Amino acid sequence: MGGDSWIRRCLSAVLASGLVLASAGCRRKAPADLVIVSPHHKNVQSEFERAFREWHKKKFGSDVRVEWLDRGGSSAITRSLINEYKTADSSGIDLYFGGGGPDHKYLTANGITVPVKLPDEIMAQLPETIGGVRQYDGQGRWYGAAVSCVGILYNAKLLKANKLPIPQTWGDLAAPALFGRIEAADASESGSARLAYEMIVQSAADWPAGWAKLLKIYGNSKRFTGAAGDVVTDVAYGEVLAGAAIDFYAFTQLAQYGQDLGFVAVAGTTAFTPDPISLLKGAPHPEAAKRFMEFVLSVPGQALWCLPPGGDGPALHALYRQPIRRDVYEKYKGKMLAPLVDPFEKSGAFKLDEAAAEIRISRLHGPLMTAAAIDNAAALSKAWKAVLDAGDSDRGRALMKEFTALPADLADEAAALATAGKLADPGQRLTLTRAWQEFFHQKYKRIAAGP
Repeated sequence: MGGDSWIRRCLSAVLASGLVLASAGCRRKAPADLVIVSPHHKNVQSEFERAFREWHKKKFGSDVRVEWLDRGGSSAITRSLINEYKTADSSGIDLYFGGGGPDHKYLTANGITVPVKLPDEIMAQLPETIGGVRQYDGQGRWYGAAVSCVGILYNAKLLKANKLPIPQTWGDLAAPALFGRIEAADASESGSARLAYEMIVQSAADWPAGWAKLLKIYGNSKRFTGAAGDVVTDVAYGEVLAGAAIDFYAFTQLAQYGQDLGFVAVAGTTAFTPDPISLLKGAPHPEAAKRFMEFVLSVPGQALWCLPPGGDGPALHALYRQPIRRDVYEKYKGKMLAPLVDPFEKSGAFKLDEAAAEIRISRLHGPLMTAAAIDNAAALSKAWKAVLDAGDSDRGRALMKEFTALPADLADEAAALATAGKLADPGQRLTLTRAWQEFFHQKYKRIAAGP
């Protein structure tokens, strides 16, 4: 009997421990109180989550579990949201945080973002425009959470070693001496790349001249990267000498590599554009989402962008972003991270044509770059080298004219904007982009073939 009792006790213990283990294995992660999709890097996500949770505990007496969704860059996020809302009234996501103004405007135009009324104290400090660029939607369907500008990041150490001048203008990136020594991000994948290329276009007298400048830069590019952040990394590592970059990517590298690198905000073409936050239709946690938006646009939230770690700044990671609130520049004057500037002082006389920019950024730059450069990269490089080799001769000028020519449906501003409107239809988009790809391929082939 004693032996049987001992055996029964052992079996009971084993069964009990098995049940405990099974129970632990089935235990699920607690559901999120807030779901955010964002192209922001992990440092931004972790700093804002930490600070928001602390702010929420103090203000409302409760914690908030935040789930961050990674769906790639802004283009990929926007495409996924458009597809989800075709068949549903909710994506299961509360907020879209980051990604650039054109993406949020595009979602707004498709009824995917919804109005949010922010406190009067916040609205009093948000600029309606900076340099003519709108910083929030009049109906509250998106708000700029930070502002950015684009410029040129360059490797000062290597430029000096190669006895090359520092590029000061967009046209400088097309210099023959930089052939195969710069890089460009894929506009079909990167929202910041599309913004940069639109700035290059608007730095010229008109659309054909702007496109000519852009195509020369593509011709000089050693390769095309999937993400804008790859360009600044490659410049920092010395893989290439320069490239177009959004300011906060550049500033992060400057902080790490110091005087080996430099950043130029191109004179006369500096526009500060919003990096928004939007509440999505059918958000499962609308109250928590609105509170997060309120925190991001509060003084404590804005301070995370621009201060060094510690004190009122982030806990661990300097974020190198430009706040959008006026009073934050006043409150922290002289205390902000060194590369940051006051956009209210630096925007200058340049006025972005927002109407044209919105259409070209959201619809045209991606597919046009794909046809002209990404899908024809080798042929583009050969053709551009032939143009450069011909120099300033009659033949060289003739080749340059052919090289910079556009398809007839994109030949001038009016035609390009009208054609961009057709790209919303998948069937027309496929037909148009195939025709463009063939146009550029044949053109490059003729140029490279020589006389």
